[in-house]
Amino acid sequence: MTPDAWTRWAAARPRQRVLHLDSAACGRPSTAVLDAVASHARLEAELGGYSAHESVAEVLTGLRRDVARLLGMDAQAVAFVESGSAARDALLGAWPLPENASIAVVPSEWGPNLEAFAFRGLELVFLPVDQTGVLALEGLDTLLRTRPPTVVHLTQLAAHRDLTQPVAAAGALCRAHGVPLWVDAAQALGHLDTGTGVDAIYATSRKWLNGPRGVGMLAIATEHHPGLRVRRHANSPDLPHFLHLESHEAHIAGRVGLAMAVREHLDLGPGAVRARLTEVGRLSRDLLADVDGWSLETGTNEGAITALRPTWGQDVVVTRSRLLAEHAILATASLPWRAPHDLSGPLLRISPHLDTDEESLGRFRAVLADLTKG
Repeated sequence: MTPDAWTRWAAARPRQRVLHLDSAACGRPSTAVLDAVASHARLEAELGGYSAHESVAEVLTGLRRDVARLLGMDAQAVAFVESGSAARDALLGAWPLPENASIAVVPSEWGPNLEAFAFRGLELVFLPVDQTGVLALEGLDTLLRTRPPTVVHLTQLAAHRDLTQPVAAAGALCRAHGVPLWVDAAQALGHLDTGTGVDAIYATSRKWLNGPRGVGMLAIATEHHPGLRVRRHANSPDLPHFLHLESHEAHIAGRVGLAMAVREHLDLGPGAVRARLTEVGRLSRDLLADVDGWSLETGTNEGAITALRPTWGQDVVVTRSRLLAEHAILATASLPWRAPHDLSGPLLRISPHLDTDEESLGRFRAVLADLTKG
């Protein structure tokens, strides 16, 4: 991807009021995406909500096809819900889990996922990892052969630090042993390669795809559809079984906006986007490796998420607030609830997108150094 390409990417978005280094929370939709959302909302007022929904059927069919392409699934295997969390909960509700089911995770698992698993009564089994936190595939193979869990669950890219899990290789092992692999791709979709052939995968539109908030997606391999527990709706008798997971009352304007965002992503080229985001991540880590008072959290060096640990006792929440209030720099304070078995203390996270350059990262570095010394 050439500098002209990410310059055009930035120009297609509303002007920034802050230095936005927080795509892992919410990306920046383009003006075209925002216009698509607003246009459909107006159409609902003009035609009525359900008539407006019917009028964009082809757009939504295209969205389902495009998202399926990114997730490595068949189009009929994709359902849209309200968020990544709603997609996870739909998966937990639909999958026919037996009593005393167990779910295997790595220690860096996203905290709210752990809470959802515990709420469902699932027994947690922790998978072996290397010193960086990456799943140890030999250990996974041993577990699958000797004490197989009901399900293996991996968060492909951690939210709190630079840590990617080998979901494709894990999926191959799980298939060989007949254990399903579920993947949380909230941070990976639009960022890394998510077409890895797993049993179930879910994500959200609002992060690296730069879609609107209020849309999530769940894909379950079609071979599992007959056994899913799905409540059918009498008012939609012709709807495929799996699509009854979608809510009847949905944010259709958000889905229309997401269709535009996904099309923009595909037009840029997912491979080129992945390469550029990894380049941005490397640049970030190089520039921030020796900031006084902070240590760089090492990881797998894939993607754009970068995290810093305070070493002089500074308050990460206060630092994050001062960055925004005093210097118009948007970052994230990653607190231990985000990964309670991996985070021993707060981290300061940045997650820049395609247009972030050495100048903007240099500004962040200089401000952070001044705040720390002050």
